[in-house]
Amino acid sequence: MTLRHGTPTSPAPPSPANSLSEKKTPIVGIDLGTTRSVIAWVDASGKPMTIPNAEGDPTTPSVVLFESDGVTVGKEALKALRVLPDQVATFAKREMGNREYSKTINGKNYPPEMIQSLILGKLKQYAELRLRTKVTKAVITVPAYFNEPKRRSTIDAGTFAGLDVCAVINEPTAAAIAYGVDRQSESLGPQMVLVYDLGGGTFDASLVRVDGKKFDVIATDGNAMLGGVDWDKCLARWIDDEFAANHGFHPSKSADGETFLWREAEELKHTLTTRKSADVRIVFEGRSLQTKITRELFEELTAHLLDRTRFTIAKLIEDSGVSWIEVDKILLVGGSTRMPQVSEMLAKETGVEPDASISADEVVAHGAAIYATSLSQYASANQSDAPEPVRAKSKQPAKTAKTDSSSLQITDVNSHHLGVMGTDKKTNRRVNHIMIRRNTPLPASKTSRFETNTANQPNVVVEVVEGGDATGRHATPIGRCVIHGLPPHLAAGTPVDVSFQYDTNGLIHVEAVLPRSGQKASLTIDRAAGLSNEERGEMEDILSALGLDD
Repeated sequence: MTLRHGTPTSPAPPSPANSLSEKKTPIVGIDLGTTRSVIAWVDASGKPMTIPNAEGDPTTPSVVLFESDGVTVGKEALKALRVLPDQVATFAKREMGNREYSKTINGKNYPPEMIQSLILGKLKQYAELRLRTKVTKAVITVPAYFNEPKRRSTIDAGTFAGLDVCAVINEPTAAAIAYGVDRQSESLGPQMVLVYDLGGGTFDASLVRVDGKKFDVIATDGNAMLGGVDWDKCLARWIDDEFAANHGFHPSKSADGETFLWREAEELKHTLTTRKSADVRIVFEGRSLQTKITRELFEELTAHLLDRTRFTIAKLIEDSGVSWIEVDKILLVGGSTRMPQVSEMLAKETGVEPDASISADEVVAHGAAIYATSLSQYASANQSDAPEPVRAKSKQPAKTAKTDSSSLQITDVNSHHLGVMGTDKKTNRRVNHIMIRRNTPLPASKTSRFETNTANQPNVVVEVVEGGDATGRHATPIGRCVIHGLPPHLAAGTPVDVSFQYDTNGLIHVEAVLPRSGQKASLTIDRAAGLSNEERGEMEDILSALGLDD
């Protein structure tokens, strides 16, 4: 395969590191959810604790209301969705990595990471009020199936919220820590754990082997566009059709009809989670609908969604080479796992009764808080020759026990293929050459030999992509490096060695070398370098206009 030549684009410069102004400030753990978010910390006794919001609730709706005099985050913003739908942003997590949020608000297009930063900023305020100290550092969780642009955008959101994001860890890994499987492993022996994480807007499944205090993620899979909101949409369509059958028109055709239907559907789903049937009584534009729906019908309407999660975990098991009989435990994570259909499907599919002993809404934030504490202890120890922070040490306590953060190790995998775009010599078509396959344990490295595409190439461009098929379709460009000033009269087919190194801390190092001349170029893809300086300036201007630049 050959590498094409072209005009290079300079990578975005890295953002300046945040200074840590207070040594004793706690590092909090944050589950930045699609529909609800949670912040937690580990108290002086070593117990992970959820920090409630101003209303005293453990979770805060991930909803932002934009008004002329500022913004409102949380429950009040969610209430405003009924009357001011054009001024409210929801589900921004699903759009992380995109340049703009899909919905225009007050005539403006906001980046999704800015919307997320407003949610994080509110959580930060709650923590500072409750802990009575300045909070500047955090560990934020993301779906295991998030790609690099989405992860970088999450860090940018934290930065604009005034947080030094010490680490971004996968939600299933955080959940496994919080469940304390390491303690069970110490008494029962090595445990193979399936973490099934169905949140409001994303789905993840991870297979984790726990041997004493060592957590090894074997494989992960998921869907960043599948979650409880999709169950809500199915119920909303059913209500819409029932209303039309009775009154001859669909509420969804009205300006605020979709928002109305979604809120009614969400409440109906919650009722059907605890009851086998529910009465439907709604009034829209002066017309009422009274009917009933059973849990059985709800499960029929949403069976295709549950099947998608079943297919995902079946593929996960197949890819990992592990059989169901080897799975010792299934952990339920995410509020949507409360639906009875989830536990029933998993028990039938795996023969293992799922474990929901910890709050599905809070478990991820608790795991992040424990991990955050381990990072703090790692930094205090000042061990320059210690492993990377991703392997820092933490341990989830029992409900009344202290946290032992001294020796837990975490080994993760990359969730997407990492490859190089090139040209196939036989077909002259663009192809995606996989360098590091998904579910490869980290750290990982790989070197492959390519060739120049044409004679007299002035440069060689190595395009790094994540995911996608063999042709590069659906792949996400994440960086490029360029060897400039190639020798004159260079023949086509001149060897070019490309090396990848994927570190445990999330850094991806790429180097391209021309063996004959020794010329080389390198690139480090850093999650902390998501936005360019120009884009950061634009974000600061937006926040300043909203009165949120302090």
